[in-house]
Amino acid sequence: MTGCASVTHGTTQSLKVETLTSDGKAIEGAECRLSNDKGDALTQSGQSVLVRRSGANLKVECTQAGLPPATGQAVSRVNAGMVGNIVVGGVIGAAIDVGSGAGYNYPSWMQLVFGEERSYDRSVQQGDQPVAGVALGVTRLVAPAPVPVAAAPAKVAVAEVVAPAPAAPPPARVVAAAAPPPDPTPEAAPKPASRVSLDDLGALLPARK
Repeated sequence: MTGCASVTHGTTQSLKVETLTSDGKAIEGAECRLSNDKGDALTQSGQSVLVRRSGANLKVECTQAGLPPATGQAVSRVNAGMVGNIVVGGVIGAAIDVGSGAGYNYPSWMQLVFGEERSYDRSVQQGDQPVAGVALGVTRLVAPAPVPVAAAPAKVAVAEVVAPAPAAPPPARVVAAAAPPPDPTPEAAPKPASRVSLDDLGALLPARK
């Protein structure tokens, strides 16, 4: 491995981030985010990036497709510059370094391990050699959220309009023709007039006196 000089620029510091598999194989190109109370910085594993220095710890997280994340925190430590300011400028000089973050440093080279969370302390770094860190726990690969299946459109109930069957016509009323009343008893047919003789007529006339 090549060395990595710790470079500081006032309130910023250059850090190198590496990512390894659990068996020590280096993986380059993982997406890494470094964040503290001063802001975020993005880089890829195997490269260096400038971060804002702060008295707060630096959170680091690297992700690679198919692997559990590699996470860690870099512990901030007072640097030699701040000690010199305390000697020269007293409390005021120290306050300035604390407020700007210029009085602190992080480890300049960290090796994160996929599937683990580690702590990296500036105080244990030897020169500009990489810091392996102390394991704090494990991380797991997060399964992607299932893609919701579009629900099938609800079937719209279509009411079937059934035309009522035409009403059957009422049955024709069959009126029996009334038989004509029987003719009244026929009067006795007149007897044919008998022939009247002159003698009969004479009998009808009054008698002569």
